[in-house]
Amino acid sequence: MSDIAQIVSPGEDAIFDTLWGFIAALFDPSLSGQIVKANQNLTPTLLGTYVIIQPGIKLRQDQGVRTYALDAGSTAVGRQNVSRGTQYYYQVDCYGPAAPDWADTIAIAWRSLWACDYFASGQDQTGAALKASIAPLFADEPQQLTIVNAEQQYEQRFMTKLYLQANQTVGLIQPFFTAPIGVVLEPPADIDAGTA
Repeated sequence: MSDIAQIVSPGEDAIFDTLWGFIAALFDPSLSGQIVKANQNLTPTLLGTYVIIQPGIKLRQDQGVRTYALDAGSTAVGRQNVSRGTQYYYQVDCYGPAAPDWADTIAIAWRSLWACDYFASGQDQTGAALKASIAPLFADEPQQLTIVNAEQQYEQRFMTKLYLQANQTVGLIQPFFTAPIGVVLEPPADIDAGTA
């Protein structure tokens, strides 16, 4: 057993990768390079129609559920696993000539039974068994938020927010009491053992 707590699972990168996989599954596989994470340094603006996904705000949904497990081969040390449901939203910005259609496709698919089945299936296209800990909740209607780009030209931008629930777990070190400790307690010297 490790002497340190485990990092939260699934983490931000795993949740993002799973969401990216969902959006990529909606479009032709040749377009997967047009779906990127926001706020990346030294990344040029993409050409044509593209999607930028930006992590948003987390909201705790519960106080956490604790489970306990004794480590294999140990008689006194194990883990306390604390799991909690977290509501999380991602802002999805679609740019370019097909931006309105892409934004509508993403928002409508997110609110469908197909999305629930996609995440309930347990594995994403990379084979990661993570999807079952993520569930789609709802999506905002896409909004047109046209921008002026660096060339002073209007560029179509449609934005939606995808809300999801991620069930995250942290494993904490937990000592266990597995056997009584043999300690004999003597009465204090000023108390007569015969009268007590």
